[in-house]
Amino acid sequence: MSFTLYSVTGNDFIGREELVGELTRELSSKNKIGFSLSGIRRIGKTSILKEVESRLTKQRIPVIYISIWRILPTTIDEFTRVLDRVALSAFEHKLPKKFKFEELLVTGAKALGNFLSGLNLSAKVAEDLKLSLSYIKKESEDVEEAVTKSISLIEHLAEMTKTKCVLIIDEFPSIVELTYGEKNRKMGFDIVKLIRTLFEDFKYTKLVVSGSYRDTLDNLVAKTSAPFYKQLLLREVEPFTKDEFDKFITHYLPDLKFIDSQTKEELYKISSGIPYNLQLLGKEIQLHDMVKLDSKKLYDIVKTILKKEGEQSFKEFTENQTPSEIKVLKALAKSPEKKPTDIEKDEFMSNATISSALVSLCSKAVLKRRERGIYEFTDNLFAEWLKVSEIM
Repeated sequence: MSFTLYSVTGNDFIGREELVGELTRELSSKNKIGFSLSGIRRIGKTSILKEVESRLTKQRIPVIYISIWRILPTTIDEFTRVLDRVALSAFEHKLPKKFKFEELLVTGAKALGNFLSGLNLSAKVAEDLKLSLSYIKKESEDVEEAVTKSISLIEHLAEMTKTKCVLIIDEFPSIVELTYGEKNRKMGFDIVKLIRTLFEDFKYTKLVVSGSYRDTLDNLVAKTSAPFYKQLLLREVEPFTKDEFDKFITHYLPDLKFIDSQTKEELYKISSGIPYNLQLLGKEIQLHDMVKLDSKKLYDIVKTILKKEGEQSFKEFTENQTPSEIKVLKALAKSPEKKPTDIEKDEFMSNATISSALVSLCSKAVLKRRERGIYEFTDNLFAEWLKVSEIM
């Protein structure tokens, strides 16, 4: 079985059946229910969303999936462009006539109306496309209207084709970072509030959002002041259970015939049950055609991965941390049982600085509090990299 560091679906999708089953069941039902998925980075949120998309598509339910992190450049006109293209693609098999989105982009403003009417689209769909395209092609500067029409296009396509559909926005919190205009202005929460207002009146479209930073996502969907408060069911994606971990090993490493219980426990612990980490480790095990894995070989594999992949895989984790946060992280990576008072003494940091760093790192889901004064990493492989990295 080949490894991939990208999202997986179908037979290669392991575990999370209860969550995927719930999402698929509710999103295909007549109930007006949406979801918000949170979970640390690389925990498998995108694989879950893509698996749900695959299962819904098999039921001929159009799914519009976009990831904000894949919107490049990070502008609202690119966001509307991607949304329009994906929406039309999702409904392609239900539209009266086939056409390519690129045809709309190259059709002049005067000819666009005639082109759209020749496609036998509903008046609402035609107007949504006409106005959103005018912004994309920089013929209009009305950014709010462009976003409104691009989101409404999905609902109006569903209405026209008399079918329910699902809009999935992966890494939803980053939507507030999208810019518009020559001065790269941000709409901030306004664009989120706009989507919220539109979805209040939608009858055919359900919404699913996800985010890697629980606290950031909570600001949009969970807190009482959040735009989507009580509008979406909140679900957190957890690491693999021991059973799911066993299924992963059996599925992806069928040639690994001998692994004692202690080594298996160490493999589970070092990976933190995170699918991405298991893919990294499994890829290296497979590369060496191992049929037997013991503690020493596992230690060598971890060292090799940290040397080959660590910089690329984990450096981005530190790019959004302050120098004080990195200092705290390195201290805890080297001595996991250290309390804030120990860090204060050993690292010559003030108690206030350490407390602030710990609160921030927990909100970013890099750390979690195990008990009073004791913190642990949500990703143990990241902690191992910090021990040997030269950052700071």
